[in-house]
Amino acid sequence: MPAGFVEGVRRFNRGDYFEAHEAFEALLDAVEGDRRWDLLVALVQLAVAYHKAASGHPGDVRMLGMAADKLAAFPAVTCGVAVDAIRRRAAADLGAVGAGESLGARVAADPPRIALRAASRGR
Repeated sequence: MPAGFVEGVRRFNRGDYFEAHEAFEALLDAVEGDRRWDLLVALVQLAVAYHKAASGHPGDVRMLGMAADKLAAFPAVTCGVAVDAIRRRAAADLGAVGAGESLGARVAADPPRIALRAASRGR
């Protein structure tokens, strides 16, 4: 991933979802035309979804669904990102919302995290 990616992950993992989305979005031009672009778009959508949820803005569940749909296309570890872990989290959050839970409350109680793996596969 381009320089700046790890900082975006750090921001996401601190719960600074809006700032993470901006950091990921700023990298899109550097990866246009390859699979990293699709992964970054999914992470942008994921960060936006959790920002909306944490801030009480509408559209959080729709955005999370869009991110989950994009993440479904990737191997378990892609470009050093543990996609399977964040994909499972998004699916669990969507399932809980379908059962009547608040996405914002879930994010507040157990913030999502993006895990990185040293071995990069599935580029």
